Amino acid sequence: MTVRAVEGAAGCGKTFRLMEMLAETLAAHPLMEGQRVLALTFMHGARRRLADRLRAVPGLLGRVECCTVDSFAWRIYRRWRGLAAALGIPPRGEGEFDAVCDAAGLLLEQEQVRNWTAASFPIVLVDEGQDLGPQRLRMLVALSAATRSLIAADEFQCLDQALRPNPLVAWIQGAAEPETLVQVRRTNVGGLLAAGAAIRGGQAPVNGQGFRILQPGVSVPLAATLLANAIAWRQGGDVAVITPALQGGFAQNVVARVGQGRCGQQGNGPYSIHWEGTNRDETQVLIDGLQLGANADGITARAALRALPPCGPVRAAIMWVENQIHALGRVGFARADIEAVLARNVALRRQHGGSARHLFTAMTVQQAKNREFEGVVIIWPYQVGGDVEHKRRLLYNAVTRARRWCNVIVQGQNILAGPPFT
Repeated sequence: MTVRAVEGAAGCGKTFRLMEMLAETLAAHPLMEGQRVLALTFMHGARRRLADRLRAVPGLLGRVECCTVDSFAWRIYRRWRGLAAALGIPPRGEGEFDAVCDAAGLLLEQEQVRNWTAASFPIVLVDEGQDLGPQRLRMLVALSAATRSLIAADEFQCLDQALRPNPLVAWIQGAAEPETLVQVRRTNVGGLLAAGAAIRGGQAPVNGQGFRILQPGVSVPLAATLLANAIAWRQGGDVAVITPALQGGFAQNVVARVGQGRCGQQGNGPYSIHWEGTNRDETQVLIDGLQLGANADGITARAALRALPPCGPVRAAIMWVENQIHALGRVGFARADIEAVLARNVALRRQHGGSARHLFTAMTVQQAKNREFEGVVIIWPYQVGGDVEHKRRLLYNAVTRARRWCNVIVQGQNILAGPPFT
């Protein structure tokens, strides 16, 4: 069918242009009864933000399905499991993400599967496409043979070193003539624009309007003072504390110190900064608090779950236990089964409900991708891995999250003598 693509630097409005492309495609090729647009991303956070943007597309309400590529791959594999076995694909579990995507790609290469999918989803939209590896790209290439595909990507924002050169960007440049956006719309602050352009171009970022590299070679107390001062002087708006590496604990210690009391001679703080966690982090907290043996009866299992802090995943796990007892007559429960139910419900809540918003949030560069904040403080420790190119991409992705200002705190003076600061 057709492939349309848009490329551009961070903050250039690729997603906005993608929504325009979708509206244009719908006007020229209206959906038929029972058809929907399929919108795909790699990460759940990007999926939630894409779903918000799709709500503004005229005439699309209720006629779009927004999910991750991995989730869609599992649906395809599960629906055509018999054909997969006939094609010699070994049985796959839901958590075998790359293998499931590769299997789904092979299935979608079969004409009957591809056409069946395209009958329901004649338009496929992909945001943040640069994050798709070979297995997920295989699915998209197969779908493009029977659908109208709309794709946004920026090769430089890919943080997976294994995806260089980027397979999706190479494919869309051969399959279409991508539109290239050049005007940054996220910010008009000169220093931020100059810093982003310099980092992307392999040059050293310099201090300017809205962008500052603060005093290098700092201890945890001094770094905490710099962070507290930045928050105090922010003049309103949300602030993200972004770090490229959690190893060594420097960023965590700085954030913790800011939350403990006033910092420095000016006495700014304390500020409560919320660390964003992962599914695994949240699940582990619940599992660590679960006072339950390897095996237990239903009464004991329910009591152990009710002793945990009340939250959606815990309530769902209690309901699951009660359903197993009353509907199936189950009398015994393995701890491993309870842990699996908790993990599944943590994932479901984060996929569909997101997380609470906080004025001050700390996160990794990977968690900050495709987001924006009024102010950004980057904490750059010694333990940043990867080659020169990877470090440039990490710093670029962090700096370009800022709309008004960005401060960079580096742990050591010698860090400024190497990439990405030179």
